[in-house]
Amino acid sequence: MTVEQWPVWKSGLTAVPTLPMPFVVGHRGSSAHAPENTLSSIRKAAAQGCRMVEFDVKLSRDRVAFLMHDSALSRTTNGRGWAARRDWEEIRALDAGSWFSPEAAGEHPPSLEEVVELLVELDLQANIEIKPCPGRDLETAEVVCGELKLHWPDSKAPPLLSSFSRASLEAAKRVAPYCPRGLLVERLPRDWRQAMERLGCSTLHMSQKYADPARIAELGADGVPVLVYTVNDPDQAARLRRAGAAAVFTDAPDRLLAALQTA
Repeated sequence: MTVEQWPVWKSGLTAVPTLPMPFVVGHRGSSAHAPENTLSSIRKAAAQGCRMVEFDVKLSRDRVAFLMHDSALSRTTNGRGWAARRDWEEIRALDAGSWFSPEAAGEHPPSLEEVVELLVELDLQANIEIKPCPGRDLETAEVVCGELKLHWPDSKAPPLLSSFSRASLEAAKRVAPYCPRGLLVERLPRDWRQAMERLGCSTLHMSQKYADPARIAELGADGVPVLVYTVNDPDQAARLRRAGAAAVFTDAPDRLLAALQTA
């Protein structure tokens, strides 16, 4: 695997590099249309024309990497308690679809290995958010990167790894330096330049609450590729693209793709 097409950001840049990714990225798949972080959500995103998806990965108690956003099981499954306190055999048996709709009942949380197989089948790019449960920052990143070494095809461009956890990004840089990294923040921290350089990040991911067009343009003058989450309004997506955003994450890729194609 190679990162030649994902230039690492460094101070002194004056132009945003062209990244090998589409502008519209499915957030947790197509999570407005299917239960988030599931195989059906990823399939739905692909069926809607999305070429890249984002999803969250954490660890079970017995160190299996699987897709889920929350540390608790209750919001997106019929389970209770903390994900980090359940073995994979328990988690994989949970219903991860009935909370979303009766039609989605029976959907199960997928392992990272299963999702990699699906990404290859559908020829999708991926942004994997390393989402550690409390106290498992290094361990989660190490297991995720180990899984990618085992299952990600050498012929396929490596996934973008992002995280709010700087410790996770440090571990990813050490274990899988060939995977590009993105620094995830809500609002821009004062030390963003130092953090991006120290972690060898290629992208900066910001909440749309703080990534207004003026801020996007300001960061663009420093050559920073900014990826904005979570943008479901087509007009807002168009404004961000005009301001120079590199990509937006959306729960409804069909809506944004249709609007931007006609804009």
